[in-house]
Amino acid sequence: MAKTWATKCCSGTYKNNYQLCCGIKGKIQYIGAACLLLGGMSACTAGYEEMNTNPDKVTDDMLDRDNLRTGGSISAMQMDIIPCSDEGANAFQRAQNLVGDIFSGYMAASDNWNSSSNNQTYNLRFGGWSDVLFSIAYQNVMPQWKKVSTEQIKNEEPVTYAIGQVLKIAAMHRVTDAYGPIPYFKFGESLMIPYDSQEKVYESFFNELTEASEILEQYATENPSARPLKGYDLVYEGDVSKWAKFANTLMLRLAMRVVYVKPDWAQKYAEQAVVHSKLGVMTSNSDNALLHSHNGITVYHPLNVVWDMYKDARMGASMESYLKGYKDARISKYFSQATEPAGDYHGMRNGIIVDNIEGYRALSCPNVQKSDPVQWMCAAEAYFLRAEGALRQWNMNGDAQELYEQGVRTSFEQHGAALGNYLTDDTAQPAKFEDKVGNNSAAPRSTITPVYDSAAGFETNLERIITQKWLAMYPEGMEAWSEFRRTGYPKIFPVVTNYSGGTIDTEKQIRRLPFPQTEYDNNSANVNQAISLLGGADHGGTPLWWDKK
Repeated sequence: MAKTWATKCCSGTYKNNYQLCCGIKGKIQYIGAACLLLGGMSACTAGYEEMNTNPDKVTDDMLDRDNLRTGGSISAMQMDIIPCSDEGANAFQRAQNLVGDIFSGYMAASDNWNSSSNNQTYNLRFGGWSDVLFSIAYQNVMPQWKKVSTEQIKNEEPVTYAIGQVLKIAAMHRVTDAYGPIPYFKFGESLMIPYDSQEKVYESFFNELTEASEILEQYATENPSARPLKGYDLVYEGDVSKWAKFANTLMLRLAMRVVYVKPDWAQKYAEQAVVHSKLGVMTSNSDNALLHSHNGITVYHPLNVVWDMYKDARMGASMESYLKGYKDARISKYFSQATEPAGDYHGMRNGIIVDNIEGYRALSCPNVQKSDPVQWMCAAEAYFLRAEGALRQWNMNGDAQELYEQGVRTSFEQHGAALGNYLTDDTAQPAKFEDKVGNNSAAPRSTITPVYDSAAGFETNLERIITQKWLAMYPEGMEAWSEFRRTGYPKIFPVVTNYSGGTIDTEKQIRRLPFPQTEYDNNSANVNQAISLLGGADHGGTPLWWDKK
């Protein structure tokens, strides 16, 4: 099983970081947790010794001071859009790294838990790993959203309300895109929450984002220099115009997600985000949504712990194939060179029997340091989404080629990599993967080049756009996995060993996570109803509602 974070973290390198070791609980004990989360701020510390007050019995007056009540909820939600609190890196590893990061082809796991019968080889019930994304959303994120989603907050603090809506959708689209139907509309009404269809959830996402965007855009237009929630916002430090652009770009992302099942929704909301909103979508790297340390709250990137302390994550074979084949200068920004064989970048196949742990651990590691921000979304993604929309003849304020090329340039600029002749070298193709440890070398699965060809067919240029979007979104593997399932691109290597018992097609690859065992144990009637909404068996081979290409 993946390492237990508390035993790894609370001594050694991170022992002085309470936030990372012991978690920002953001659950029922929120009052005490908020003061721990925001411990460096005067709202929690001013006069504390004189008052001699137990932090679990903080008064309402203290919580209302400096917006701590609502600001603390915003901070707590932000810490678990991509899991960075609670159990620290252990939760991140099971909810993100051993799910989207490996299913997308970005990385591979170099450990051999359960004799290599685990998520990586499609044994999705091992260790409860597939349950963690679900539990974090419903134990950490949604309770905090309830605190800022009331009519009173909407009337008195509309920006807080709108940002809370955006954060909820940023978290919950990851959940529904992993499982399918989810409990949504009746959250908080009872312990046994019914599930809602993914179609209805997505319909609500678009309505909620429309409302949130309007609130944020109006406020930003009328109050351009105001920074509400500045002390608590770990992404944009209270810049409401940036939040509006993020909301619009999130709408664009989700609009494209439904293009093969609801093409009318897709075009409507994509054009609403890009053309009809006041502030539009992300256009520069200064718009990127990055969770970072701010105002006394320390954010450590949990992927650093996974690859460095745990030594469990290494470069995926598909990333090696594309980056090396394209002579892509981002390779050194994304990964470190292998230590054995030294002097080059080497990855590993997914779904292998790991019979030489030390050999695989010597391969290229993710070049993610503990102080690096955690990326939710980048401007390059927005350009590639618009490029796909333009390819589909939608109004995206630009044509497909220029938007595609600007997406590539924006990604290279983000990482400080030299572009060179990347957009003109039409001989560059994905390279053969050479396994340096085992016997799993493989020919490339694609011949797509980075050079846009306006004369090529729709699917050729779609593959080109999605391949570059996949490269640009690294290391956000959950979104990369969703886009692979939606489009079939990029063409990534399948698992070598498939322990799904025939439920997951090796070539089609994994389509979803099964519902958590805890839901079968504690909410059985509703989870069985969810299976009927899913439209197929509860296993990793059943496609989601939007997975219809």
